[in-house]
Amino acid sequence: MARPKPLGMKCTVFLLILSAWGVVMLSLMGVFARVDAVSFAEDIPLPSNLTDPGNHDVDEAYVMLSTNCFIAAGIYALILVFAVIQLYYNKRAHYAAH
Repeated sequence: MARPKPLGMKCTVFLLILSAWGVVMLSLMGVFARVDAVSFAEDIPLPSNLTDPGNHDVDEAYVMLSTNCFIAAGIYALILVFAVIQLYYNKRAHYAAH
């Protein structure tokens, strides 16, 4: 008995490409945020009660941003693994004799 495949071939390929790009992009964003890239200065979440954020607050915000990017990249990596497994089952079902 063949295993059920929840996704078709086109959806699997789309998910594979999207998740691979997500892993690459979010990993690079995490690395750039970890080295305090100035381009993320407007995107870092700072508490609204800070009137004059110091270097320590900004550094903590950069670390939190990079950690969040790495967590999201890990989630995309799990989706990538799922898509690879689905691709395997779709190709296998394509060549199976009925």
